[in-house]
Amino acid sequence: MTLIRAAFQLFAEQGYEGTSTREIAARAETNIASINYHFGGKAGLRLACAETIIDRFEHLRKKPDLIQLPEGLQKPETEFEAALLRQAIIVLGLEEAQLIMRFLLREAQEEGEVFDHVYKHFFNPVFTFFYQLFLQATQRADEEEKREELKIVIFSIISMLAYFRIAEPVILRHQNWPAYQSEQTELMLRVLQGNIRGIVANYRRKT
Repeated sequence: MTLIRAAFQLFAEQGYEGTSTREIAARAETNIASINYHFGGKAGLRLACAETIIDRFEHLRKKPDLIQLPEGLQKPETEFEAALLRQAIIVLGLEEAQLIMRFLLREAQEEGEVFDHVYKHFFNPVFTFFYQLFLQATQRADEEEKREELKIVIFSIISMLAYFRIAEPVILRHQNWPAYQSEQTELMLRVLQGNIRGIVANYRRKT
């Protein structure tokens, strides 16, 4: 296991302060000196974990054709819908998605330098991307008097995606599912698709 993967798992599970360089090195089956050599210490390794998340999601966002929508879904009506469904597939399909959520939530709660970096290079660009697509889907201009409300609309939709992973143990137990398999994932995507369409229809500018 690489140092970044080992650190990422431990930071997500135990938090930055609760994780020692000795634990990271042991999980990665290497020595502590390699952390200083490659990353300049635990803080540098923490930033490298954040960069890994940013790079991975940015790569997938810029190359949407890499993510295929299930055949059971209806054809997306807008690019906003398509982009959100692809994002949902990433969240539901990545093996380490729950760890990514835990890591990001811990950093958001601490509001330190790493969170500032993740916000600048991940959260803000992704939100801006979806906001612009939402304006196109609803045939709206970026009007100052509606901007605050429309941004909250975007957050409400994104929160639906995140909850599937943040509360995964709760959902699995309540639905009596063993795991998120293809059948369960497609069901969640269908429900999400309907919700997205309803919200877009509600906010679409009547012309």
